[in-house]
Amino acid sequence: MKLNRSILFVLFIGVLSAIALIYFYIIQRDFTKNHREFLISLNSLENSHSDLNYLILQNSVYIYQNQDKIDAKIKELEFEYETLKKSNILEDITYQEINKSIKILKIKIYSYLNNIDDYVMFNARIKNSLLFLDRHIENKILLEAEEKLLFIEANRILKNLYNTKMMVDFDYLKGIDYLLSSDSQDTNIQNYIEKFNLHSLFIVKNYKEYIFLINSVLNDDIDSLLTQTLNEFNNLALKDFNALDIFALIVFTLFLLALSLIIYLLYSYIQKNHILYTTSESLKHSITYDMLTNLYNRKMLETKLPLISKPSVILIDIDSFKNINDIYGNEIGNLLLIELAKFIKNELFDTEELGVFRLGSDEFCVLFDNIDLHEVENIANMLEKKIAQHIFVFDNLKLNIYVNIVINDIFPILENADLALKVLKNIPTKRVEKYTNSLNLKENVQENMRIVEIIKNAILEDRVIPYFQAIVNLQTLRIEKYEALVRIKLEDGTILSPCVFLEVSKKSSQYYEITEIMIRKTIEKARKYPQYRFSLNLSMLDIVNTKITDILFDCYDRNLTIVTRIDIELLESEFLEDTAIVQEFIEKIHSYGSNVLIDDFGSGYSNFSYFSDLNIDTVKIDGSIVKEIAVNDKKLLILKTIHQFTKGMNMVNIAEYVENREIAVMLKEIGVEYAQGYYFSQPLPQPLDSDEVIL
Repeated sequence: MKLNRSILFVLFIGVLSAIALIYFYIIQRDFTKNHREFLISLNSLENSHSDLNYLILQNSVYIYQNQDKIDAKIKELEFEYETLKKSNILEDITYQEINKSIKILKIKIYSYLNNIDDYVMFNARIKNSLLFLDRHIENKILLEAEEKLLFIEANRILKNLYNTKMMVDFDYLKGIDYLLSSDSQDTNIQNYIEKFNLHSLFIVKNYKEYIFLINSVLNDDIDSLLTQTLNEFNNLALKDFNALDIFALIVFTLFLLALSLIIYLLYSYIQKNHILYTTSESLKHSITYDMLTNLYNRKMLETKLPLISKPSVILIDIDSFKNINDIYGNEIGNLLLIELAKFIKNELFDTEELGVFRLGSDEFCVLFDNIDLHEVENIANMLEKKIAQHIFVFDNLKLNIYVNIVINDIFPILENADLALKVLKNIPTKRVEKYTNSLNLKENVQENMRIVEIIKNAILEDRVIPYFQAIVNLQTLRIEKYEALVRIKLEDGTILSPCVFLEVSKKSSQYYEITEIMIRKTIEKARKYPQYRFSLNLSMLDIVNTKITDILFDCYDRNLTIVTRIDIELLESEFLEDTAIVQEFIEKIHSYGSNVLIDDFGSGYSNFSYFSDLNIDTVKIDGSIVKEIAVNDKKLLILKTIHQFTKGMNMVNIAEYVENREIAVMLKEIGVEYAQGYYFSQPLPQPLDSDEVIL
């Protein structure tokens, strides 16, 4: 009777606690949700306001600025205000004071937007006059020798006006004459001066009002009102949170009471020894056995290995197991692992092995002790053949699989076997491999680690540098372009070729850092040499990597006047079936005024169908073709075919690996427009002093 009363009391407290917890959860969830939504809306409104101010400031500094961004940000600001105004928490009577602030905010915002409208219209007139002057100044009449001083004066005035526009400072206009004059009787020149002075005078007279409009936009008090609203809201919300804390304390007390009573009853009625015994046995099994196949697991293998005097292992891996999971599903994949485990154990029934283990995923291991390695090899070959011949049946599904097997008896046993297995997976014609020190696998790992360290230090010490190889116009015999090629300068001054480090870097985040450095430094070089175009190399796989493209277009956006001379070379040796992705990338590059080149055409995955789908500007003919055209008629015919085909598609050709004069002359006679190679110039740290070359 006493126990029944205890149980009823515990049930009562438990139900009461559950109801209280559910109620607390509901009110806490709704309050937290509404509170968070209001703060997010308030923060979004503040961010939109800051972003709009930034765009206005940017618009006032730069001549070429997209007006659509301002319009979009205005709509976003209006949307964020409407969202804020409709916040659920404002329906609570406690927050009615916040509603008043929101209404005041509406007045401020629409006043602010009216100021922006006035500024945008006025700014457009200022920009139009500057753009007119920029175009007007290049009028061919100023190329006359006697009017050079007038041309210089016009450029000085325009430069000062641009500086004034960029600095947003009226002081730049003081004490400077902004009108052109000339004693020339030439009517064209006087008309030119009159039009120039008309726009110059308009800018000077109206610039003070222009600055006033900018200040009226940027110096609004919306931010202070938002901060005030936030503080008022937080003060009110704090009171609600305190009330929730008190309620939570009550609920938590009830919960602890119920929990204490439940623990007491459990302690009274459960046989502790039985539970501990059952749990212990289950834990031992889970620690040492694989739950799916009931084989020993990797931990058990690692426990046994140190206890064996002369161990050797067979490491078994299912070939393309991921494809089986993808095609037939994980359930079939798991059934296959179970059946393969049984198959291996059955085949080794008469073998003196110490155990069959599942190491994880689709890897199995067989452990031997003090057995001749030649016998282990025979067992491995036998297993590989029998597994390949066996058909695994699951209902109506029949599967035939292949395995990769590694044999090893050299310490560290598992580490060496894993290294050999990675190598074996890359050899499609081989299924069984024995680990030997002659494979140099550890040395390869150590060499990769050494290269990673070299790259890391080079990045930290700014020793990742671009080299530049000239691209020559064969018709004019002048250098017009340079290709940027990545190099690492070692501490002793040695220059490291990309073939040593680039592939290693692609397997880590260092590749992104190298890419960003190359883009940035090439843009800097293009700024220093405005007479040349420059090109950067990207692989086809790079352009589907959003991290790479984000780095590229961020650099482009910050250097809009320079990147019109920065072209992109896509390595044609990597084929992408989804040409829509490639074309989208090309269109974006073209939007910046840059060109797109297909590099190494004629090697790897060369595919003429590219050109029917992609808007390519230039084709670089692979050096393996170019360097043999003087001695190989077939290679010469291939080059002529590529040239004729691409010319018919209105594309430009660049021939790579031009290593002697004979090849250069042949290319010029064929009509190939550009050439690149050691005959003209090796890759150098800086562009050449002269753009002239001799054929």
